[in-house]
Amino acid sequence: MSSVSIRRRDAKSGPRFQVRYRLGGRGYPVVHGGSFPTLREARLRRDVVAGELAAGRNPAETLRALVETPQRSTFAQVAADYCASRVDASEGTLRNLDVHSKLLSETFGTADPNAITAAEVTAWIAAAPLKPSSLRVYFTTLRAILDFAGAGDNPCRDRRVRLPRQEQAEVNPPSAAEVEAIIEQVPARWRLPLRVLEQTGMRVGELARLAWADVDVAGSRFRISQGKTASARRWVAVPSWLMVEVQESCPPDDRTAERRVFPGFTRNVAGSVMRRACTAAGLAHYHPHDLRHRYASVKIAEGVPVTTLAAQLGHSKKSLTLDTYSNVLVD
Repeated sequence: MSSVSIRRRDAKSGPRFQVRYRLGGRGYPVVHGGSFPTLREARLRRDVVAGELAAGRNPAETLRALVETPQRSTFAQVAADYCASRVDASEGTLRNLDVHSKLLSETFGTADPNAITAAEVTAWIAAAPLKPSSLRVYFTTLRAILDFAGAGDNPCRDRRVRLPRQEQAEVNPPSAAEVEAIIEQVPARWRLPLRVLEQTGMRVGELARLAWADVDVAGSRFRISQGKTASARRWVAVPSWLMVEVQESCPPDDRTAERRVFPGFTRNVAGSVMRRACTAAGLAHYHPHDLRHRYASVKIAEGVPVTTLAAQLGHSKKSLTLDTYSNVLVD
């Protein structure tokens, strides 16, 4: 039968009270359960051991957990684990999370994520070298990492933590004449994809990923199969004359399902050719996304229903379309 006892031993430093136990009768060896300077501490340990024995468990695991110092996870370690856990995220999202984690770790890297306070988060917000729009994105990542760490009172959810006001950026799309001047200066290879951006309002990344499997020639539309929201995954209407040009850009025999419609076209390529074309044309620096702004602004001015336009753009709320483009003046 299992048993537990306390034995007193006198040492040079004073009396010591040892807890000893057996897992069974006399045939079982005596196991050391701890040594204490006071009888009160020894009795507490004896009660723990007795409880484990009464439950039919070996007290060794419980005693080991009491003695061992739990390994402390730092914010940087938790951030790395969080990024690794995001198997649901796209490659682009993972790259962004990696960038966010590195900047956040410059401030919170060695800190215990469960000990970060609202005051520390507020101080980071005040000192972060980020624009208000970017700060909100990094703040969202910080909140997700602390949630992943299991922080009971996540300081990012504290009502005292405030983000700076984000002013709505003024949309200033290029005019029709400026668009033509830009496309004229662009190398012939990239004129058609830029024209598609201007005529459909697609995002640059969506056009870069477009494959021939996503092209519906009969319906004169493109399928956007990837997107963070359901509204982003959609069909985009393409003018029939433009669809003819898209078809003529690739022989029918080469239009395999996985082949890109515009091979080599990426965000970096689009930004580079637009920047050089604007410089060559003597224009202000426009970005590829400004072609999307122009499309939306023109359609608003033409009286296209907001619901229809929001679906074409992949906006989750029609209020976003109205708030952004209703006051933009275009030729």
